Amino acid sequence: MRFGVLGPTQAYADDGAPRPVGGRRLRALLALLLLDADRTVPPGRLVDGVYDADPPQRAANALQSQVSRLRRLLPDVQIEFGPAGYRLVVDPQQVDVHRFAALAEAGRAALAAGDPG
Repeated sequence: MRFGVLGPTQAYADDGAPRPVGGRRLRALLALLLLDADRTVPPGRLVDGVYDADPPQRAANALQSQVSRLRRLLPDVQIEFGPAGYRLVVDPQQVDVHRFAALAEAGRAALAAGDPG
């Protein structure tokens, strides 16, 4: 799968077909996990990002419910849970923002080496 967070949060199947990610909270959760693709994100940071200033009383349970919904929505994607938080198991190069950052760095390095092409 490929993912986009530059603009609307999107998921794309391997054939390029968009996979709808409905709901503001679900898109926020996916975006937060994608910004740290393949790294563990602490639950507190996810709760803050998903629920903003109005988290539910049982925030950890509500977050787990959102993660379960995301897993059902994107069954090809693995979301791991561990003592430090949640990790979306995805190659960062499958996420547009990480791919863009890598290409921009490669361009800066080429320019510094005298290769403006």
